Amino acid sequence: MTYILLVAALIFNLFAQYLLKNAVNGNAFETNNMYSILVKYLSSPLIWGGAILYGCSFLFYVVALSRGELSRISPVSQALTTLGVVLISVIIFNEPLTMMKIIGLILLIVGTIIMFL
Repeated sequence: MTYILLVAALIFNLFAQYLLKNAVNGNAFETNNMYSILVKYLSSPLIWGGAILYGCSFLFYVVALSRGELSRISPVSQALTTLGVVLISVIIFNEPLTMMKIIGLILLIVGTIIMFL
């Protein structure tokens, strides 16, 4: 059951990051006027959708933590999130998959497996 909760937290987290990236895609902070930046982004439905999905992710993660060891749940959750974010960024947002990212992901996966054993 703990793994199902972690997968649910991961899915909500990745969808939240996808929405947030779409909300800010192509919108660099070109002004120093913090008020206009806040108004622009806080009035965006994508920002609010991402925030709600982050909240859902948080709830599933907390329930998973209540059922398992922090030293196992946290590394697995963070590694899967990082892997998912890289996949989304490469597949959906056409960001480059460099050799350094590949090496980093391999090290992340190996380190997580070692921590989990």
